Amino acid sequence: MLKKSFISGALILMLSGLVVRVMGFVYRIYLSNLIGAEGMGLFQLIFPLYSLVILTLTSGISISVSRMVAEEMAKNHHANTRRIMICGLKLIVGVSIFVSLLCFAFVDFITTSILKDWRTYYSLILLIPCIPIIAAASALKGYFYGIQEMMPTAISQIVEQIVRITLVMLTAGWFLNVGLEYACAIATFGTALGEIANLLVLFIMYRLKKSIYFDDKQNRGLLNNVKIYKGLFFSALPISFNRFVSSVMGAIETLLIPVRLVVGGMSHQLSLEAFGTMTGMAMPLIFFPTAVTSALATALVPSISESVAKNNYKAARYKISKSIQITLVQGIIFTVIFSCYSNQICNVIYRKGKVGAVLYLLSFTCTFIYLQQILNGILNGLGMQAVSLWNSLIGGILRIGFVYFYIPLYGIQGYVWCIIISAVLVCILNIYAIVNKISLEIDIKNWIVKPGIVGLLMAVCSRYIYSFFSIFLTNDIWTISFTLLANVVIAVELMSIVGVIEKGELTKLLGIKKLSNM
Repeated sequence: MLKKSFISGALILMLSGLVVRVMGFVYRIYLSNLIGAEGMGLFQLIFPLYSLVILTLTSGISISVSRMVAEEMAKNHHANTRRIMICGLKLIVGVSIFVSLLCFAFVDFITTSILKDWRTYYSLILLIPCIPIIAAASALKGYFYGIQEMMPTAISQIVEQIVRITLVMLTAGWFLNVGLEYACAIATFGTALGEIANLLVLFIMYRLKKSIYFDDKQNRGLLNNVKIYKGLFFSALPISFNRFVSSVMGAIETLLIPVRLVVGGMSHQLSLEAFGTMTGMAMPLIFFPTAVTSALATALVPSISESVAKNNYKAARYKISKSIQITLVQGIIFTVIFSCYSNQICNVIYRKGKVGAVLYLLSFTCTFIYLQQILNGILNGLGMQAVSLWNSLIGGILRIGFVYFYIPLYGIQGYVWCIIISAVLVCILNIYAIVNKISLEIDIKNWIVKPGIVGLLMAVCSRYIYSFFSIFLTNDIWTISFTLLANVVIAVELMSIVGVIEKGELTKLLGIKKLSNM
């Protein structure tokens, strides 16, 4: 039953993640075409700081609630699950209200001294009240994860995107005529309204599910509130600290980019445009395929933990090796696609800004970004969160150093090298830690050589594939769509021919084949 819940939950998260990413991607395309590169740069300035606060507050409490709820569910202490969720909700909402008041008190300082652009003021004023709302939603999500119900979270995320997109599409055009800062503010308001919708859906689903799980009148093993609060606090604290450190590094890096571009000779407006083109237009394309690696990493964590707990290191090594191999295959495929068709893709999607050149540069980061994500998941599965934190910290410090010293000299190209070098270093450190932990064999032939050969063949054939479809199709959208689809199909077939991908391997890796035979 547990295995079935894990697999079905992983598939639900993967499908909902893909839907949310597609919707978010369409939203970003619309927004970037509406407010341009400078507007996207202004919009992106706010979110590193916002994410710093949100991730620090919510990540720890969500995981802590889910762990404690799952433990009590396993003991059939159903009454405790509700008490844990309520205590978690009170704890996180109380802390988040305090943080929101602090942000309100220092909003002028944040706007002028940290973000260094007064036009972010209205967006911040609208975002700050969202902090308690998102915090409350994180406690409810932790509860649903604990009872292994993934559908409420999936539905709430989709509803959130629908509300956000609808509001912005209906009103942003009018606000743009008033001023760029107001158009960004209404996009921020869309985010706020989406978060409210997210919380409402989770609360409604909680009320519906409560009657199923709280019919236990015996109150067996009832925990007192003091014990629950202590358990939540001391469990959430180290997780939140990990998130805080990672978010601080990311926020410093992001906020430094436009500043160092100005030092390199750009005007403030041009630096915002370059920043918006990279982070608001090109980066979402690079990160779009991570819906697959994210779901795979999430699914593998409990699977690897289970194998290690049973001392079945052979199974753990198999799952780890195959997950790394699949990630490298995906990274190579999308590196070729984004590098060979960068201009065609961006000309179809974006009407403003020279995004193609930036996407071409960023395409060479795909493999390392995807691999770093899956390796972090593997380390979590092996219980090596501290190693993951220290390695990420080393990579973050290196990236900040590159941003500070290389961006003024080499511009955006210097930042791309910063991403690649830091990601390679972190991946090497993570793999070294995994090898030492479970004696993993590094399979150069199947991880790198064979996928690399397929990638070279794809790069050679790419121009001919596009030319073939352009003969029969006059519409640019259909031409690039069929070209990309053909590239993926050809790549998968070539990977199968050289023996990198076996039929049904991914389902076997996740245990779905085994489940179907039960």
